[in-house]
Amino acid sequence: MTDFYSSYPPVLKEVFGENLIHQCCLFHLNKLVVKDFPRYTSIAQELLKYRILNIFYNREKEIEMLRKLELEEIKIIQDENAYKSWIKIAKKSFYDYVHELELARRRNKENLEINSLEKTEENFTELMNEVDSFDENIQYRLKMIKKYWMNLTAFHFFEGAPATNNAIENFYSTSLKTHRKKQFRTERGILYQMKLAAMKRAGMFEGIKPTLLELFGLFRPFTIS
Repeated sequence: MTDFYSSYPPVLKEVFGENLIHQCCLFHLNKLVVKDFPRYTSIAQELLKYRILNIFYNREKEIEMLRKLELEEIKIIQDENAYKSWIKIAKKSFYDYVHELELARRRNKENLEINSLEKTEENFTELMNEVDSFDENIQYRLKMIKKYWMNLTAFHFFEGAPATNNAIENFYSTSLKTHRKKQFRTERGILYQMKLAAMKRAGMFEGIKPTLLELFGLFRPFTIS
């Protein structure tokens, strides 16, 4: 389970060869999708964003609301002054609705529903049929999803396999400070962690250790009485 960092596939292949099931994290994919869109989107752009997010996760309720707002947007978008006021209200109502859905899931202790493989393929095929009409960066993202399709859907074929690495991310976000996380990103940092883990297993950190002052006392010259 990895994100989309380009160094992972060749390293994993070198270490494991063909004895590997490599799942790419859907959460990290969604973060990439969101970044593909400008901060201030039109309703049409927001709708396309949620259609892409809807490939793997069920965002049908959000899409239903956005389709209704898009019909209003088409009518008013030619009036620039009216549109500026309208889009602020429309976007706020949509974001409030999304927040209400999130709160409802939390109250029910539910996660965002993952689509079945059949539904995933259906949603993706629908977008790919329109791919030539999208902006270049959106075309790139959809083609990337196509390229990594087996890595993005592997979890469907293995019982209990995760679709995201959120559990690992959450563990490290609560157990390590930021500067400690960074050391895992370098070869030297990883080697230091391996050595530290080996020292811990050997019990080198157990028991009461002498203080620095006590160690310094061992090197004091003998005094003549």
